[in-house]
Parts: sequence; C-alpha cells; structure tokens
Amino acid sequence: MIRKTTKWVALVSAMALASAVGDLRAEPQPVLSKEVISSIPYTVPTRRPAHISPRNSAGPLTTLFAVGNNQSRVLQEMGGLLKVMNTDIADAVEAYYSDQKAKLIWVDGRGPNAKAVQAISLLKQAGDWGLNPADYEVALSFQGAPRNSSDYARAVALFEASLSEKLLMFLQDNFRGRIDPNKLSNYYDFKRKQVDLRATLYQLSKTPDLMGIFDRLMPSNPKFAQLAAELHWLRTSGEGDASASVNKVIVAMEEMRWLPQEFPEKYVFINQPAYMAYYFDRGELALSMKAVIGQQDHQTNFFDATIKTVQFNPDWGVPQSIIRNEMLPHLKRDPSYLDREGYKVAVKGKEMSSAKVDWAQPLENISVVQPPGPDNALGQLKILFPNPHDIYMHDTPARGKFASQDRMFSHGCVRLENPRAMAAAVLHTSVEFVDQEIAGGEKKDMPVPEEIPVYVSYFTAWPTADGVIHYFDDIYGRDAQTLAAIAATSASRAQP
Repeated sequence: MIRKTTKWVALVSAMALASAVGDLRAEPQPVLSKEVISSIPYTVPTRRPAHISPRNSAGPLTTLFAVGNNQSRVLQEMGGLLKVMNTDIADAVEAYYSDQKAKLIWVDGRGPNAKAVQAISLLKQAGDWGLNPADYEVALSFQGAPRNSSDYARAVALFEASLSEKLLMFLQDNFRGRIDPNKLSNYYDFKRKQVDLRATLYQLSKTPDLMGIFDRLMPSNPKFAQLAAELHWLRTSGEGDASASVNKVIVAMEEMRWLPQEFPEKYVFINQPAYMAYYFDRGELALSMKAVIGQQDHQTNFFDATIKTVQFNPDWGVPQSIIRNEMLPHLKRDPSYLDREGYKVAVKGKEMSSAKVDWAQPLENISVVQPPGPDNALGQLKILFPNPHDIYMHDTPARGKFASQDRMFSHGCVRLENPRAMAAAVLHTSVEFVDQEIAGGEKKDMPVPEEIPVYVSYFTAWPTADGVIHYFDDIYGRDAQTLAAIAATSASRAQP
C-alpha cells in the first residue's frame, strides 16, 4: 500500500468518505465525437522522437542482470529507440539518459523494481484525479521475451524510457493541467506554471519513495479534494445519468490546476457561472454577494490578478466600442443626447458640447467621460486589479439587475451587489468609513493596505462553504471547449 504524505491525507480521507461503497476505480474519460473535437480548434503540444545517446555504454559492467544483460547494455539499447514524446519531456529524458553518470531508475536484475511498482500504481490512479488513465499506460512488453535475448534488453530499455516519460507527464499534468488555457480562446489569461522536468527526473532517480515528489506537484487545495471525492461518488453511486456532472467535475479539476496549488489566507473569488463574488479571510468565507458579469458578446475573462486600489466616486471613461455601438445611434437622432445625460465630451483634448462634435471623424479623436455621481455607470466606487482586459469590480446604479437569475448584463466588468462591504473588506476598514469617503463626493484613489489576489474564475462545478458540490449552467459554453481540448490532447498522445 502506498504511503500517504501529509498533503494527501485530507484528499484521500475525503475520497474515502465518498467511496465507502467500493474500491477506487479508474473510469474512462468522457468521449466526445470527432466532429465536436474538430469544431473547437486547439493546438496540442508538439511531439517528437527522443534521441538518447548514452555516454556510459563503454563503462564498467557493474549492475548485472540475471540474464547476463547489464545496465550499460540496456542504456545502449535506449539509443536505438524511437519513442515519441512531448518535446519538453523528450528534452528531459534525453538529458538524463545521455548523462555520463546516468543510472536506470525503474529496473534491476529482476525486472521492474519497487519504485517502478509504486510509479505504475500511481499512474493507474489517474482516473481518480480527473485524468485519462490511457494517457499514462506503460506496456510491460519484456515479460514474454527470453531473458538472455537482445529483445529482452530492448524491451527493458523501452519500459525504462516509457515509465520516465509517463511519470513526468503525469506529474506535470497534475501540477499545471493537461491543456494550456491560453490556447483555448482570448477569454483565458494565465501565466502557466512550469515544472523543471530535468531536475524532476534526477530527483526521481535518487529518491527511494516517490510520494515526496508526488505530494509536491499535486494540487493541495481542499477544494480539489472535494471535487475528487465528488467524481468518485458520481462514478459509483449508480444514480441515473451522471455523465453531465462528471464532465463538469473533470473540467473543474483541470481548471483548479491552472490556479495556485494553494490559495492564500486572504483572497477574492468570483465564480461567473454562479454569478457570485466571495471574500475569504484566514482561509474562511467572510463575505459573499451576487455579481453581474459580461454579456455573451462581452464575456468576462477567466484570469487572476491582484487588488491594489479602491476608487471612490469614480468617473467613467466610456470605451470607444460603447460610443460606436450604443451612443452613436442616439446621437444621430439627438446630437445633444450626451449633454443632457451629463457626459463630458472632448475632441483632441478640447471640451465641447456633444451637439457641436463632428461624429463622422475618427472616434480616436473623441473622449466621452461620465463624471462622478450616483447615476454614474460605475456607481460610487470601483475596486481595481490591473489586468490587460480592463476588468474591475464596481458599484452600479442598476440595482434591479441583481434580482435576475441569469445576471449577464455588463460589458465584461463585475458589478457587485454589496460593493461597499467588499471595499471595506479589502481596505481592512469599516463600511462606515467607506460611506464617509463616498459622501465626500470627490474622486479619490485609496491603495489597499496589502495586495489581495483575485481569481475571476469560471467553474460549473464548485464546492461552496457548505461542503457540497454545486452545479451551474455552462453559460458561455466554455466547458465544451475544455473537454474538446482534453480529448485532442489524449488523441495526440495516443499516436505512435
């Protein structure tokens, strides 16, 4: 039985509670049709044959195999392999086995060693972590070959290289996800986590127990443990057709890997399909509220950033897309429309009445600003976390929108039901203080006392504070994109 390290006690315990009905099973992943996969383009990682050039094949024959083969001979056989791998993994495998001091990691004179048995056992659990077990299968092709034959040495060499490849892939997939979300669409923006594959392979060669490395690279967020437990329960409960929920959980586990392994003590979490925003303090939910997110044609991005400023009584610089698509039709009917609505218009920096502006000129010459006030589109405060998408949280005078069940009304920014409470939380102050700053009427920027991460996320399955997995509609259709990219990745890995 594999030893559990500290991080995995919580995960395995959570899964044990959900799996009292039976043993863990590595179920097959959801299957999408070729039409669906091809309709959602995703560029899979490049693959190439690993070219291993062992440098110690002429060294002393110190590690003898029962069949008369030796470590040097197996390493030499690896030089003739044409094993196709992801390019980054091929680089790491080549670097390790071409090292003059390289030693076999997974085999000894009796065949697969104890570490290989442990590695294969971990790989067989891939389905329990929301991965595809077929991606990590390693063939034991040497079992039928005569031990004194060159076929046996070649098969052992293939097993050695394959297990190194598959375990590196498994660890990397768990640490950062199988797919690169930035390749899905422009709505994803993540600095992808990196694994030093070369260093990891050297560490695998030296450690007698893989669990320390496994523990370090696996997601440790308790939310991930809850999702894993839910996945197992869905597969073993036998209650109706759970495939839709299974898909949502698998996507959620993949998305969890894009985020930090552990959330900090203080952070803001926005889940778009739930139309909710949360503030966590010391890891505990301290504040929750309804949120309004982007319309279908102005979708809110999935990214993380850092809250730095609260702005009281903001003005609103109207984006040119809104001027073009929403204001110009009004101005054609009523050239003084913006004057009556209280907007400030300037052409090349010179303020003038909207009725006097030549709106046929390039819009780049024109700025439209709504001054601070209770009717401002941003309400009376906004919470800024610099990002290339110009998304922020803010107040709104359109309070009635929060009564809607489906709250996709914005141009991409996140409107908050209770923005003053959120501002007080990130400023480490009281709502009364926030009220006073707003009552002053002046536009004012106030830096937060400590920068707070914000995760503007998209989870259609998510464990909320009550410990139960809640399911939400795939409002932007992004789960299908993710599932198609996962399927395309597995199809690429299955190619010989």
